[in-house]
Amino acid sequence: MASETDTPRETLETATDKNALPSGRLALLGTFMKPDGDRALIRTASGKIATVTKGATIGNAKVIAIEEGKLVLMRGTNTTTLEMPRG
Repeated sequence: MASETDTPRETLETATDKNALPSGRLALLGTFMKPDGDRALIRTASGKIATVTKGATIGNAKVIAIEEGKLVLMRGTNTTTLEMPRG
């Protein structure tokens, strides 16, 4: 890795393992708890990597919360919680 991160080593290794995350689905890769606003690193169903914040829209879902190791989405009246993969 070229840069330092607070992400646990096991998570970093899992995030780069082609078979560790389900393909074709949204996956949470990491969370960053910052004083200026929490962020989450995701891989979209199409394979793109993006950083999102609370209030962002991913497809037809809205990010309603970011916690350490978790991302909570709301789609209509349903909520879904994504968690980081465990190594």
